[in-house]
Amino acid sequence: MTPEMISAIEEAIEELEMDYTYIGIRTQEEEFELGEIDHLSHIWDDGDDTGEELDGICAISVKADRWQKLVNAYYGDHMAILVGNDADYGEDVGEIIIKDAEVVKILA
Repeated sequence: MTPEMISAIEEAIEELEMDYTYIGIRTQEEEFELGEIDHLSHIWDDGDDTGEELDGICAISVKADRWQKLVNAYYGDHMAILVGNDADYGEDVGEIIIKDAEVVKILA
């Protein structure tokens, strides 16, 4: 993630914090479209996709310590800012599972 991307994310966070309880950064292989996310994340077991869906979509919380580095641990060419008002904590460090998530900004 470039310094320009981090700066753009931080500016967006300031605007979004007033309207949403949860803000996260998601990296994935599929392209993003603005608006509601139409798929859910899956449960993984020792690196294997179980095919079982979670009750939302995973992202790295922008409130997590070192979120800028945590985001880089995920694979994919596409990155976006997701928001929502209901979420659970995931198993990875800094991970949240946002229910009824919405893409508000496509970063890459």
